[in-house]
Amino acid sequence: MSQPILKLGQANPQILQFSDLHLSANEPLMGINCDESFASVKALASQYHHIDLTLLTGDLSQDHSEASYQKCREVFRNQNHPVAWITGNHDDLALQNEVLNIGAITTTKRILFKHWQLLLLNSQIVGEVCGEISEQELALIEQAGQDYPSHHLLIVMHHHPVLMNSQWIDNHRLINQSQLWQSIEKTSQVKGIIFGHVHQEVDVEKQGVRVLGVPSTSVQFSPSVDEFTIDEKQPGFRFLELLANGQIKTKVHRVADNKFNPVFDPVGY
Repeated sequence: MSQPILKLGQANPQILQFSDLHLSANEPLMGINCDESFASVKALASQYHHIDLTLLTGDLSQDHSEASYQKCREVFRNQNHPVAWITGNHDDLALQNEVLNIGAITTTKRILFKHWQLLLLNSQIVGEVCGEISEQELALIEQAGQDYPSHHLLIVMHHHPVLMNSQWIDNHRLINQSQLWQSIEKTSQVKGIIFGHVHQEVDVEKQGVRVLGVPSTSVQFSPSVDEFTIDEKQPGFRFLELLANGQIKTKVHRVADNKFNPVFDPVGY
């Protein structure tokens, strides 16, 4: 079960994570112009000058349009480091593969640094909001650990692999969480999981693995509530540094000044 591997040499790679961009041809999301909010988040991330990799962790599009992916392509194609992406429940995988495959943007789902490897998994169930990782992709976790037993492993996915104590978003979770954690239990190299989907900051630990969720670059969801509710917190991104000892140094940054004020409209999402 071989996979193409992007081999990079950095010992302590620095990574940016952007998620849930919800770009469209020309359609706001609950009153937020997602082009503008994403541009503000991307500008905020420019404070980091030596990034080795950018990860886009799903829901890049809101309307499944080619135009939405073209917008994303034009932002990232000329970066001076690789840009990798995964698929979210709102995305069109065929269009992603067609459009997001140029310049710095790579379709590779396995990335190797000096002390770490990253495995990018597809949790999309076409036509559904909830997610599932196939048996074939789950097998890649154990295979990655066997291929590089001395490397720490970071799993990258869209759907949340742990419950959020929020009934509405947990209805749209990764439905085979238990199978995922069984695979992780067999793979001691796994040190972290990063994901999107929940539009909020998450930093918890399970089975000795650090589990990190990231704010959206668009609308934010309120944490720990049972009904769908939007949060007034601003759009943001996550910075990560993967240390040689297996630790993850990370910080979430958000746009300042309350520039983006959503209007509650669950139908719009």
